[in-house]
Amino acid sequence: MDVKSVLFLLLVVVALSQAQKQCCHPDQFEAMDGLITASVQSGQGMVQTTGIQFAFDYTNRRLGELLQMSGSMYQYVLDYNKGVIYVINLTMKTCQKSPLPTMQMQHCVPSNATYGGSFYAGDHKLNADTFSYSVNDGSNVGNVTLSVTKDNCIPFSETFIGSSGGIQTLTVGVYVNYSPGIQDPSKYFTIPNYCPTFFTPEPKEGHAFIMPFLL
Repeated sequence: MDVKSVLFLLLVVVALSQAQKQCCHPDQFEAMDGLITASVQSGQGMVQTTGIQFAFDYTNRRLGELLQMSGSMYQYVLDYNKGVIYVINLTMKTCQKSPLPTMQMQHCVPSNATYGGSFYAGDHKLNADTFSYSVNDGSNVGNVTLSVTKDNCIPFSETFIGSSGGIQTLTVGVYVNYSPGIQDPSKYFTIPNYCPTFFTPEPKEGHAFIMPFLL
């Protein structure tokens, strides 16, 4: 193989890598995030499973989540236009309002991500690419492995290893039941009238269920 052929192949590899890194998620969609979280605090280990129904709304720069936790139904609203996060206990009708840990809403695979390869599920029914990158948003500090479907860049799975809120954490998440658009935005983004207009102390449990990809 001559020098020109080698250079051509190298340019093709670089071009494909750059194209994959620029993959961006759909602007608006709903999905379910199934999480298994293992954490260690003061030498005590804990494992928790959580199912989160969420709406990703990049068009209006906001993210809404609904989940059941400790016998209560919670609603999380991240408003990137105002730079705030609401943690709402819909069962107890309490609400906390805090500054967002980061002002940037992630829409694409980060530019610093390293392409890790491709895989498929079933009889090539789902094809996906994997990427890895580091994250440090003030609450989550560690490494992320993210997989997204080919062509349309829909999040498929995510693994986070590091610390969340100062607690050593390993989280594995799989995104299922994807649907394009947001059928009922009020379900995720309506702020109850009992939420304060001022900032309250930041809830330590608040960011544990917000995966780094969603930030």
